[in-house]
Amino acid sequence: MSSFVKLLATVGMALCLVGGLHATGYFGPYIYLDDGGKNVAGSPEFYWGLEVRRISRDFHPPEKLVVSKEAAQINEEEERTKKTSENTTETDLKDFDSAVQEARIKPADAAKAKEQHKQARAALDATASGTPTPLPAEFDSEFADYHKGAAAYLNQQWDEARAAWENLLKRPEQDRHYRTVWAAFMLGKVALKEKDFPTATQWFQRTRELAKAGFADSSGLAAESYGWEGRAEWKQDHPEKAALLFMNQLALGDASAVVSLKAVIPDREPASGLLNYGPEPEEREKWTDEQKREEEQKETAKLKVAAQDPLLRRLVTVHILATAVSPDYYYTEGLKKEGVNRSARWFNIIQQANLSRVEDGEYLGWISYNAGDYKGAAHWLELSKADTAAALWLKAKLQLRAGKFADATNTMARAVEIMKTSPAYTSHEGEEWATEDLFAKGEYWGFASRASGDLGGLRLARGDFVQALDVLFRGQLWEDAAFVAERVLTTNELKQYVDALPTTEPPKEGEDYNKKLRYLLGRRLVREDRYADAEQYLPQPYDKVLEKYVKALKDGANEKLSKTERAHAWFTAAWLARYDGMELMGTEGAPDAFAESGSFEMPDLAKERRSGAYQTVAYDKEGKASYDENGNPKMKSVPAVLKASAKEIQRLNTNKVTPDIRFHYRLIAGALAMKAAALLPDNSEELADIVNQAGMWVKDRDEKVANRYYQVIDHRCAKTKIGQTARAKHWFVDQQGPSSTAEQQAHEAMRKELKMDSSE
Repeated sequence: MSSFVKLLATVGMALCLVGGLHATGYFGPYIYLDDGGKNVAGSPEFYWGLEVRRISRDFHPPEKLVVSKEAAQINEEEERTKKTSENTTETDLKDFDSAVQEARIKPADAAKAKEQHKQARAALDATASGTPTPLPAEFDSEFADYHKGAAAYLNQQWDEARAAWENLLKRPEQDRHYRTVWAAFMLGKVALKEKDFPTATQWFQRTRELAKAGFADSSGLAAESYGWEGRAEWKQDHPEKAALLFMNQLALGDASAVVSLKAVIPDREPASGLLNYGPEPEEREKWTDEQKREEEQKETAKLKVAAQDPLLRRLVTVHILATAVSPDYYYTEGLKKEGVNRSARWFNIIQQANLSRVEDGEYLGWISYNAGDYKGAAHWLELSKADTAAALWLKAKLQLRAGKFADATNTMARAVEIMKTSPAYTSHEGEEWATEDLFAKGEYWGFASRASGDLGGLRLARGDFVQALDVLFRGQLWEDAAFVAERVLTTNELKQYVDALPTTEPPKEGEDYNKKLRYLLGRRLVREDRYADAEQYLPQPYDKVLEKYVKALKDGANEKLSKTERAHAWFTAAWLARYDGMELMGTEGAPDAFAESGSFEMPDLAKERRSGAYQTVAYDKEGKASYDENGNPKMKSVPAVLKASAKEIQRLNTNKVTPDIRFHYRLIAGALAMKAAALLPDNSEELADIVNQAGMWVKDRDEKVANRYYQVIDHRCAKTKIGQTARAKHWFVDQQGPSSTAEQQAHEAMRKELKMDSSE
């Protein structure tokens, strides 16, 4: 058995936290391969919205949802309702115009009839907005009948509303082409208001039948009826029927069904501040033990019913996966594991059901994997006999545990490839959910990004470095891809990869990863003094800043120039390195953290992988962290799960950042300033100024280097103003002299010339 497999057996199942606390105080999970690569052995995070949409791909209702782009893009319920109301008014006016043009209604004065219709619609809108307004007189038609019902409905006069719409449906078919579907739909909503759920169900079904029969459905109410009928069936305690209806609603593109489908999950946990179906959390907290037992018995009974229904069975399974709490597998002892009892109960019910066939068996396998039951996971995987992305992903995890590293990598590669093309993971027109649930966003990893993270980790551990970069880069795991690009690949390998990237238009939204990778390469080339190569990869205006930096370096080394000119050039280069160093040569990850704009110290993945261990918070058996006298959590060293190969370690050592210190370019700036100092006469104000500035730049980075610089002030600048002040303080002083004042002015002029922002 390999050491990797032994370690997995020792620590148990590796699960991913939504956030992680590192020794640096950095909160993530921005780096998927951090924490010893434990994510590669753990379970992915499942997303309820993604999974129910995946299941909805099996449904193909013939209706078409009609939702304006404006309304679909509004998140606030009140604003969306307002926009939908505006669209209803617009549709109503258009339908009336069409009815007149088609001679379906024949007013003696068409213009007058249109104006009356418009005024009636305005009265309804005013009433809907909270200002009750009587309906004006209208030309007698299906539209007038509908408006009467709508006015009564808005005033909660259900009998009058129902009577008006029923009268509309009594008109001859040729006289109610435009409002038949609308009336049937609203009669269903009236029945819901009156809690006559069977009648509501019938009317919503009738809505779709009438639309199929050829009556106009300009607002897409046939499609919308699925959700409302689903609500009526749920109210009648028919979860299996409600689930089918909500799933059709979702298949049509109505995202609200994602929330509605939670209503059919018997043992869902309510959440404060969110829409719940049933008792709120505050109410549950007041329950007695007897009430809790009664509720559990009810849930169990409903789960047994759900286990017999194929769709409900799939939904309960993915809901358990999507809501499972993932404890850190290094401190599970003594902790209450939320979700374990729920999973165990569901498995017992499934086994008692004696099913001949289990759809989505691989997802039951994932529940087993989460619980550390790897034999059970293999059992369900075998029963599923599926070739889905989720099944292959689980198979890869089990192969990895069995020590079949190559097989796991190949299987995971198939899973990632299927995920790219499967209809289950591709969005339809107008669906924005894919980018949120599939790919990394902010501090969360998406489903597809996690798959790429697993494959990328396996590729990296096998020494397939370019392939590892490619997988992580295309999976939008930027920090991980940047680590491989910056610290593992050779510069020429990275350059070849970047040069081969296809030329594409920048995305309208989100990150331009091609551009980011080009910039990363440019900064790496600068660090390696390959300035001619670097310029084409740096974005404007830093390509021009690089030109000035390179010229200053050349002038500083040019012995044909006077010492004063050379000193000035070296100090110019030093100033540029100090104040534009992050943009010219900063590392994307540790030590400089360009990815975080230098604001946070990022985990040093290179150091972690070289050492084969990482630091994590130490927890006791009760799951509590202990703290030191400064209030910082105590840390402990944990062996890496996904170890680096000898080949990778060799590359990490070769590709070290020099110096390997946060904001390393400040040390470079200090060294360049000291080159200028070497050319200046003792006890000159220029010398004291330059050495003092160099010391100010490095004193917080490397105290030993700073001490050497201070010795220069002590020995060569004793008679200068800055030197005397510094010697009195026994350290560097925050003041400028002639050289730094001149460089600051020149730097500000350059920034103005290149139209750079004024921030440092």
